[in-house]
Amino acid sequence: MVLKNNGAQQLASEATVYIMLEDVNDEIPLFTEREQETVLEGEPIGTKVTQVNAIDKDGTFPNNQVYYYIVDSPRNEGKEFFEINLQSGEIFTKTVFDREKKGAYALEVEARDGAPSARPNSNGQPNSELK
Repeated sequence: MVLKNNGAQQLASEATVYIMLEDVNDEIPLFTEREQETVLEGEPIGTKVTQVNAIDKDGTFPNNQVYYYIVDSPRNEGKEFFEINLQSGEIFTKTVFDREKKGAYALEVEARDGAPSARPNSNGQPNSELK
């Protein structure tokens, strides 16, 4: 930036202006792998089954902070039998399983980032991915 006056005696001053660019929340958290896990029948409530992991490529916090949720939908048959740690993605049992009653469960998990999205048509919601 250069400042000058237009008077008879020309004076000038220079300064360097540093402009920092802020990261916008435009990346979606992506799960690192698809999983199939097992848990033994009869294991106690609170048994760790697995841990899901998602990565958000945004450059700054909270845009790149990932939170994990079990999706509340009618087709998510495992939502009543498992719980997830919001920050770590660890999945635990909420019941003692009996394989003779049911042999498998599908569990739908969502990863959301920690800030309103900068993506078009996001309506200010965080970016997310389902697994």
